[in-house]
Amino acid sequence: MPISSSIESSSAKLSENESASQSLMGNKGRGNWGSQMEFLLATIGLTVGLGNVWRFPALAYNNGGSAFLFPYFICAVFFGLPSLYLEMLVGQYMNCGPSMLFRHYLPALQGLGWSMTLISLTVSIYYCVIIAWGFLYLYSAATGQMPKWGSCYNSWNDIYCTDEELMKECARKDPYHPIAFNGSCIAMVFKEMKTPFDQYFTNVVTKRSDGIDQIGDINWPTLTALAVMWTTVILILVKGYEYMGKVAYVTSTVPYVIIVVLFVRGITLEGASEGVYYYLGKPDFNRLLNHETWSAALVQICFSLNVGYGGIIVLASYNAQYNNCYRDAWLVIWGVLIMSVFGGVAVFATLGYLSHQLRKPIDEVVSSGLSLAFVAYPEAMSKMPYPSVWASCFFAMLFCLGISSEVAFAETICTNIYDQWPYTRKFKWFVSLCTCVILFACGVIMTTESGFFWFTVFDSYCASTSACVVIVAEVLVFIYVYGFSNIRQDAREMFGEPRDDPLSRLFEPAAPLWAFCWKFVTPAMGLIIMVFTVMRDELTVEHRSKTYTFPGWALGFGWFLSLVPLVPIPIYFVANVIEWKRHGRPLKTLFTIQPSLVSYKRIHGLADYGILPKDYESSRSSTISSSISSTSSSSIRSDRKTVESAESDR
Repeated sequence: MPISSSIESSSAKLSENESASQSLMGNKGRGNWGSQMEFLLATIGLTVGLGNVWRFPALAYNNGGSAFLFPYFICAVFFGLPSLYLEMLVGQYMNCGPSMLFRHYLPALQGLGWSMTLISLTVSIYYCVIIAWGFLYLYSAATGQMPKWGSCYNSWNDIYCTDEELMKECARKDPYHPIAFNGSCIAMVFKEMKTPFDQYFTNVVTKRSDGIDQIGDINWPTLTALAVMWTTVILILVKGYEYMGKVAYVTSTVPYVIIVVLFVRGITLEGASEGVYYYLGKPDFNRLLNHETWSAALVQICFSLNVGYGGIIVLASYNAQYNNCYRDAWLVIWGVLIMSVFGGVAVFATLGYLSHQLRKPIDEVVSSGLSLAFVAYPEAMSKMPYPSVWASCFFAMLFCLGISSEVAFAETICTNIYDQWPYTRKFKWFVSLCTCVILFACGVIMTTESGFFWFTVFDSYCASTSACVVIVAEVLVFIYVYGFSNIRQDAREMFGEPRDDPLSRLFEPAAPLWAFCWKFVTPAMGLIIMVFTVMRDELTVEHRSKTYTFPGWALGFGWFLSLVPLVPIPIYFVANVIEWKRHGRPLKTLFTIQPSLVSYKRIHGLADYGILPKDYESSRSSTISSSISSTSSSSIRSDRKTVESAESDR
């Protein structure tokens, strides 16, 4: 064997051992969080997002009120927590993102990692648009323009704008003609009538055309806000995950402070008790017998935690090996539940106040989806003393919730690029810039007059079916292929043996409870979500008091968004088959764990498995030198014997 080949072979073996040991000790070359708190806050920032404020309260209200909390908690504990913990566990153990993670466990399904990346990519495109809308409201409230939201005398209002003060004036003058319409008092109501807050969101913030095929002009304020949001993301990403951890101290804690302030303010308002009663005090337990209630809870917890998106694995991959991610998983789950329930009380207390002020039943002021955050809640705050202050607080909270999730989505994409092509780490600023510019360009269509309809398609289809497929597949890989016994041993390597008492054994990081959830509950629930995402009715949206039905091509595009993240799975399968054949490896090893896996030597009983000694770093260079020296000497002696043998034969 030539000397150079021997040296390369020895270095490669040493590098393989070093790679595994770095994963056990916390990958110094890749980097780690500055503290355990940074990881926890960054993960809370990813999982506690806008949906906990503008989607969950209306979802609970429409599915049995406080009765909905029961299936929501059940799904959180038996589906959300196991899925979240599993992704944290494998990400931390291997210290790599999804793009390379599955190559270590099952090369045939390496594409799963890139499927996760594409899910985060598609979600990040439209998610940033919501943040941009909230930023427009924040800017407007902070600059004293909030009174325009509730006025019918702006250039964007039409004759169907209904001013509450004018309605009261008409009712006072003539009880038989209590409806204010176009400067007159009339007796009947037109279905086209909208509040000025509704028209502000429709005609100014989203500036809608009459359909998805009528693109129209660009809404420049929205485009500018979108550019500002992506610029903010770039500035955080360029500094790396270290800076992201520092930013999380603000973006992940401020929303909880603000929601407490809004909660205290909300429950002290007149009529707040009525709103809270409708939210929590009228449980409809009959809804628990309806499968739609359970599916709604399951879908909400799945998409709230962002499992299957790759972000959890990426954030955990920057952990030191002995970080207690089991504890962190519990804390994140509680953070999500508290924000959902606590935030819902704050929102409904404020809506109860709005109901009292307008003298309308609570049913008529409760909106669903985006209208709750951008129409009903601003109207409620406009009735409070110092409305601009409360509006600024609310939309500042939305900004923090949104930007922390958006940064995590973008970091997921960038980290997968770094792990797949390590040399790109030298050009982080360029990768971050290109990633965000491309995502910004993809979102420009949502700043046009048809943008709201494009947003609806993205929101309805992104991360639906594909996320369910990925969740089920990753559980099969980690639990059925790699095996729960190996997962349990990995956990005990990181966290140590549990205390010898029944309670500790029951709830330890590798307890049989998690085996049951991972083997049966999680994949079953994932399949259930998949079925409900596939069983869709036609896509519609309320627009100008009419029901707008999306055309067939828009639904086709939606299904493209839903399924395109799965494309990397067959692509990487074929690519790895070609690679294996080119290097002469048995194809059956595509379906087995690889020597690059940290636990490979432990599983196969190899003696040199284990954590390297503390003086490893200092002795590394001498180890390489001695390896090279011994290899070189043996190679020279071998070559000399070969020459002498050839001469004697001659």
